[in-house]
Amino acid sequence: MTSTVRVRDELQHAILEGVLRPGERLRAEALAQRFGTSRTPVREALLQLEAQGLVEVEPNRGAVVKAFDAADLLDLYELRALLEPQAAARAATRIGDADIARLSELTDDNARPEQQMASNELFHRIILEAAQSPRLTAAMRAASGIPRAFRSSFWHDDDQRAESLMCHRRLIDAFTAHDAQLAEAVMRMHILGAVAFLEKTWPNR
Repeated sequence: MTSTVRVRDELQHAILEGVLRPGERLRAEALAQRFGTSRTPVREALLQLEAQGLVEVEPNRGAVVKAFDAADLLDLYELRALLEPQAAARAATRIGDADIARLSELTDDNARPEQQMASNELFHRIILEAAQSPRLTAAMRAASGIPRAFRSSFWHDDDQRAESLMCHRRLIDAFTAHDAQLAEAVMRMHILGAVAFLEKTWPNR
């Protein structure tokens, strides 16, 4: 892992988990000291995060954490609705029994919402890795910036949690049958369910 990738991934995690707040200034010199690297990897990481829509780089002023609104989230989910069904379809023809078993373990009705939120992220990561498409993986990175505030509200909603877990089970059925068409359709329904929840609950944020 290069210094740029390490800095980018750690900053992305801090932004999405709310450790770094919207509007917070990201100074290259301070970040270089924090991560034990030179300023060049920090600047490169900030440019990559800008491309992902997580920070804004201002000329002669440095970077600040970008504030999310409903339009930003809708844009991300609409992109995911295009990409992730393709990943599911490819995964259906390539996924192994061990990964299918792991997906089943991650679909737990009785887990706490915070645990389910973490399990969901791993669930989708396993599917993307099973698709074995570096280009899809790179494209999905640009659509992965869903802030914790929204993810948490989604998984604390009883109806959305139940619907999401139902989609996960249907995806597992599709993968078990190696049915690419079904996997694609279920994943699209899954992502569009999140879009509907967003439009209903975050219209004015």
